[in-house]
Amino acid sequence: MDVTIVIPIYNRKDFIRTTIDRIDVKYPLILVDNGSTDGSFEVCSEIVAARPNTILVVEQKPGAAAARNKGLALCKTEWIYFFDSDDVFTCLPAEWNNDVDMVCLPIQQECGGKLRTRAYFPVDLPHVQILSSMLNTPSVIYKTSFLMSAGGWNESCLMWDDWELGLRSLLRSPKVQWIESQEFHVIHIHPHGMTGPSLSSRTDEIVNTLHVVFDDIYNSDDRTAEHRKAFAALFYRCYILSGKMLREGCPECSAKVHTFIFDKFRVNKLSHMMGRLFEWASSKGVRGVWRIALRIV
Repeated sequence: MDVTIVIPIYNRKDFIRTTIDRIDVKYPLILVDNGSTDGSFEVCSEIVAARPNTILVVEQKPGAAAARNKGLALCKTEWIYFFDSDDVFTCLPAEWNNDVDMVCLPIQQECGGKLRTRAYFPVDLPHVQILSSMLNTPSVIYKTSFLMSAGGWNESCLMWDDWELGLRSLLRSPKVQWIESQEFHVIHIHPHGMTGPSLSSRTDEIVNTLHVVFDDIYNSDDRTAEHRKAFAALFYRCYILSGKMLREGCPECSAKVHTFIFDKFRVNKLSHMMGRLFEWASSKGVRGVWRIALRIV
């Protein structure tokens, strides 16, 4: 298929060469340096000089979303795929349905030396995306025209921009093909990754994205039961997030999420009690709390 791969780069000198070497040269590649200061630009310049179908550009605006939109604007192919600069590329599907808007892939994740498959549910339901984050940066191949019509990446989201885009895309009721035949790529979770060393270290950016996602749901045309489920899913995800921040030892960060909850949601006491239960479980390190929330939404 005719697809361009876009990689945003910010201070990834020690990773980027390995990442690019794993990508087949048959794919056009757009590298977007986002203000690196560690020599990444120079490394990428060397790569471009030796690799066909590859260009290197600079984006001055901060944030991976701005860099990805730069690549989107330069894309000449029917399909576009975004990959991160410190993950391991395997391959793309040999072929897919050309009539769809999105092709979704199961992704592997490595953390602490352990490899597992990230949550992946082949359903076009926004509330599932909200709680599971199943659509992340390397798990979706977009039809370029669809992504441009959706507005591209939201550059106000300096954190979790892929989560927001996945939700916003599903809210548009796209045609989606779900690949289930194999797992793709390996995402590395580490303190120097784009998420940072902890959730608490980027609380303000996370809360900003929560506001964006709330508005995405509120402004969508959908007024079915799924619309209600999407709000409920966001409500419970906020409590789960608050619990994780408490586990990290940052009650001030948790309080900021609570402010968002009480400013945005008008729900009954029972819902808040359930949310508090999810928060408590998350603060104690209980795994898979979001799966329980998914069952009751």
